[in-house]
Amino acid sequence: MSRGILKRLFESEDTSELRRSVEDLQKRVRNIEEEWTETYNRFRTLQMRVAKQVQRLDANSSQEEPQGAEGDQNGDVTTPTISSLSPRQQKLQREIMLRRRAATPGGE
Repeated sequence: MSRGILKRLFESEDTSELRRSVEDLQKRVRNIEEEWTETYNRFRTLQMRVAKQVQRLDANSSQEEPQGAEGDQNGDVTTPTISSLSPRQQKLQREIMLRRRAATPGGE
């Protein structure tokens, strides 16, 4: 009989340790799942931002293509088609490029 009692005592200690270990592992898994969900949500947000930016750039480039094609046909090298610049910035860019060409030997 004493053997049965000792066996029950040791089993309960072993299972309590096991339960603590399982609870600890469950907490870790929950924390990892929460972290993964937060990371995934951040990734989705960034991906949506990039997709919107690509759509805007595609829309801008499709609007700018006819103008760029005309510039190439005219042989006007001094007016690069840069859709991300405002008209004022494009004018300044052309002036800078002209100055650089004039400053380099053999430019023009």
